[in-house]
Amino acid sequence: MLWHLSSITFFSVVFLLVSSSSVYGWGFDGHALVARIAQTLLTDESTTFVRDHLPSDVEGDMSLVASWADRIVYPDTDPDYLNWQWSKPLHYVNTKDWACVYDRQNDCDWTGGQRCVDGAIQNYTRRLADSQQDPIQRQEALQFLIHFIGDLHQPLHAGFVGDRGGNEIRGKLYIKFKKKPICFFETGYFLNQRTNLHSLWDTGLIKHRMSQDFNSEQTLYFDYLLNQLNTIYAENISDWAQCRSSDESRFLACSTSWISENGKLLCDLVYVDENDQPMSPSKQFNVGRTYYNTRIDTLEQRLLQAGVRLGTVINKIVQLTVKGKKSGETCFGTMLLMIVLFS
Repeated sequence: MLWHLSSITFFSVVFLLVSSSSVYGWGFDGHALVARIAQTLLTDESTTFVRDHLPSDVEGDMSLVASWADRIVYPDTDPDYLNWQWSKPLHYVNTKDWACVYDRQNDCDWTGGQRCVDGAIQNYTRRLADSQQDPIQRQEALQFLIHFIGDLHQPLHAGFVGDRGGNEIRGKLYIKFKKKPICFFETGYFLNQRTNLHSLWDTGLIKHRMSQDFNSEQTLYFDYLLNQLNTIYAENISDWAQCRSSDESRFLACSTSWISENGKLLCDLVYVDENDQPMSPSKQFNVGRTYYNTRIDTLEQRLLQAGVRLGTVINKIVQLTVKGKKSGETCFGTMLLMIVLFS
């Protein structure tokens, strides 16, 4: 299945998404962090491949296009992409309320359109690896992959269908600041205002973490996460990069398994409050430091997993396509030389 794509203009993406729409995952900072983590894991060949397949003005920096797929969803956010609403369903998959599992066949209509984040990752992985695709198609495929692999690791992008991935569950995160607030929307308490569960996991928890512990500087937070990856999570990297699904193993884009990991998180952590009471659209939540403290490690682990897996997929595609092509060219050249010498 190859979805139609239109042409792309070259640009840099530097913006902040604070919308509560069900499409957005992680917000600008989260997606940029995933891309930056992945970039540290790329081989030299993959680094060149990425630079060659991204807009020239971003100079191979994946973090600058990590939120491109969010930017194009609505016609008022980018005049160059006025008719890309078709891509909105590709950012998420809805699962049955409190089922705590992902059913690919039913939740993503696998024998039909496959128009969910699972199908999107499989589609754009194949497109990026297909050297017969024109350069613009492969560029768009890479930008979609950078974004969708991040999206998939935000648990509420596999959230319940009944509340639209947490968008219909409203409430507050009420945490007193340790220091004077520095963001325009901070008034002594973080997010002491109306929000929803999806937006809380997209941006709220991350912004609070950065504000409290990293002076709201993304680079400081990235350095911390990278250190965590190389120390306490070092033994997990190999396991995170494995693919347990045979139909996805070629490029290690194990999207079914990654979505399935969200099931337990949703039912045990995301959709329950500090008192282990289930959240629902019928009652506003009011969570504080306990909810934050017991969830932030899980959120950060999902960011790291997304980065590791994004880097792994790109490396695998390059290994099987770019290196394979070079090997074929070498063999052909050798054979040609032997024929000439023999003649």
